[in-house]
Amino acid sequence: MADDKTPQEPAKEMTTADLKRMAHDYAVPVSDGTLDKIAEGGLDPAKAKAFEEYIKTTAQGLYPTLAPQIKAGIPTAYLLDPYRQVAKQTLGEDHEPDFMTDPKSAAALTGGSDPATGRPAPMSLDQWKAHLQSHPGFNYGSTPQAIETAQNAAQGIIQQMTQPPQGAM
Repeated sequence: MADDKTPQEPAKEMTTADLKRMAHDYAVPVSDGTLDKIAEGGLDPAKAKAFEEYIKTTAQGLYPTLAPQIKAGIPTAYLLDPYRQVAKQTLGEDHEPDFMTDPKSAAALTGGSDPATGRPAPMSLDQWKAHLQSHPGFNYGSTPQAIETAQNAAQGIIQQMTQPPQGAM
């Protein structure tokens, strides 16, 4: 009987760009110089795997409340996607929060507290939305969403003020 297995393609050697993408996916800040040094002399599969393990371990330390998911192989970027979506809904589709280098966005990861330990933890999505709306650096007041909310509130107040009191004739 013939072997039905197809030959596997040789693994593509990783590049500095691949390492950078991996670090970004796990929200681990790594300088280009460090990545260049790691990639120096080529990135064989063992070296690439070691870097991936380093990135995962570092991410678990940076984001301890997300550690179980990160350890299971879920990139931090995937875990942060709900925060990214709330930011887009609140500030507009063009907004892209930078959780690694922007302190006001990074607050999403440490601005809450873990009820079990009291240690910093990711904000709840409601806390994140309130942060987006109240932090002056996000300029929420100029967004179409904020303007529409203000106009609707003003209309409600005007309607309340122009209606005759209940029971009056």
